[in-house]
Amino acid sequence: MDRVRGLTQLQNTNRKPVATVEARRLAELARAAGLGDSPDDALDWHREALSLLGSDEPTPLMADVLRWQGSVLRDRGRTSDAEPLYIESLRIATELGYQEGRAHALNCLASLAQRRGDLVATANYLTDALTLADQCGETRLVGMIQQNLGITADIRGNPAAALAHYRVSLRSFEATSDLQPMVWVLNNLGVLHTKESRFDEARDTFDRALGLARARGDLMSEGILEENRAELLLILDQLDEAVEPIGRALEVAEQRGDDVRRAAALKLKGAHHRLSNRPTEAVATLRHALTLSAVGEDALLGGEVLYQFGLALFASGDAAGARQILDAALETFERIAARQWVGRVRKQLSGGGSGRYF
Repeated sequence: MDRVRGLTQLQNTNRKPVATVEARRLAELARAAGLGDSPDDALDWHREALSLLGSDEPTPLMADVLRWQGSVLRDRGRTSDAEPLYIESLRIATELGYQEGRAHALNCLASLAQRRGDLVATANYLTDALTLADQCGETRLVGMIQQNLGITADIRGNPAAALAHYRVSLRSFEATSDLQPMVWVLNNLGVLHTKESRFDEARDTFDRALGLARARGDLMSEGILEENRAELLLILDQLDEAVEPIGRALEVAEQRGDDVRRAAALKLKGAHHRLSNRPTEAVATLRHALTLSAVGEDALLGGEVLYQFGLALFASGDAAGARQILDAALETFERIAARQWVGRVRKQLSGGGSGRYF
């Protein structure tokens, strides 16, 4: 009996490295699929990888796979579903003394806090993540955290700080030819250039990032870049040119089943309707966008949808309804300290609508 038990233990011991290798393979497949047009496959592969790893003996790979699974959910707008996976990933990494995993999990939790508009929690998570990443020599993660610090600075209305963070981040990725995060930073730089009315720089930056995203099959980034290209065109009142990127952004969001990105694309479509003198369609489209943005728990996007919804109501002749919606937008932007947006909303409340995108 002891001999049989010993053989069984040996077989299990030999099987574990094989299962770990297969789990890693599935996790890597899932990471690629999560950015493309197969996020459902990515979630299935992550679940299969976790099943192979088991739960008896936590490992660094288990912490990684949980985090990667959470990111697929986050990037489809399923914020609350992603959170417990990040928390469990952090717990395992902490238990194991896996400092790189702790830093990554904290950065991911920061992204959820940022989405929800809790910039104090965002800053705390990012500060802790940056300290750990520096200590571990995780250069790539440091670049990602610098980018997220830039996004936070941008939301707070500090473009100079945002630009400094983005430049540090971009330089680190360019030095290692790390194309995926380069796309993300370029997108955020383009958004910043747009806000600063550097429209030619914004267009060039979006075009560069879009070329990289398409070459890599990064459908998620492609959709976000199309949104931002479309917003630039709407700001410039180039309504005909905006139709194609709005349509493509909505197509990508629907293909990936991403409610947050669907809401963002519908925000643009509703604004296009308003600017094209179709206020009734604008109101209906933006009402749908508002519902979707609430599901995804994206505070900044929710405020932006409310803003466009208020302008659409003004255009439809419902001034009282418009002011009520804009008051809600103002409350949202004040809560997340989005200073530039606070100023815009107050201007519309005093002026009674706009024939421009903003």
